[in-house]
Amino acid sequence: MTIINSNDRSSNIEYLAKNLTIAREACGKTVKECGLLLDIPTSRLKNYEAGKYIPSLPEIEALSFLYRIPILAFFQQDAVKNHLHTPGSVQIQRLVEIRQLIIGTRIHLAREKAKISMKQLSKTTSIPTSRIKRYEEGAKPIAMDDLQKIIDALNLNLDDFFDHESPLGNWQNTQSKNIAFEHLPEEIKDFIADPNNLRYLKVAHNLSEIGIDTFNNLSDSLTELTKTFQDPEKNFD
Repeated sequence: MTIINSNDRSSNIEYLAKNLTIAREACGKTVKECGLLLDIPTSRLKNYEAGKYIPSLPEIEALSFLYRIPILAFFQQDAVKNHLHTPGSVQIQRLVEIRQLIIGTRIHLAREKAKISMKQLSKTTSIPTSRIKRYEEGAKPIAMDDLQKIIDALNLNLDDFFDHESPLGNWQNTQSKNIAFEHLPEEIKDFIADPNNLRYLKVAHNLSEIGIDTFNNLSDSLTELTKTFQDPEKNFD
């Protein structure tokens, strides 16, 4: 793993100083808090961020862990920003409103498809009709317990209501993949992380998409072909 480019060391260190500041501020910690956690003077951490002093590798590793930023990102221009999740409050509020409207619309369509009236749904779920109406219009956030009651009453699946497309959903998908990766055996994680094994992963991915029947036919054909080469007297006509 090459961290510092020997041809441009000054730029790498300059990026490090700026990125340390960006990462710390993004995680909402003060210089004093970080200094206490690492057991180093506040003045030293300030000098690291000012580019006056250069931190040791163990200190950079600790800061990487503390800020949840990969070490390599500290030494690359603008790379830290790719690992930050700090959208503005207006954006977050708008995303929540849109999601609320989408969920309400899905419930409305599912209820109509099932030919269940609001009054019937209210009776089944013990949720007031007026509240269900506001839920479907996206005018009121749906509490999780109410959402589960409605989903059960309409024979829907909660998993289908999770966001997979907006920035909120994309972030959740990434976290799910990270968790799944962490649960893999160590030798498998090492294999996947090695760039030299990318071609094997692509082959495995392609094989997974051809379907079991096609795979079995291919396997049978290869077996037959092997037998043919092993038998020189095999008639190729």
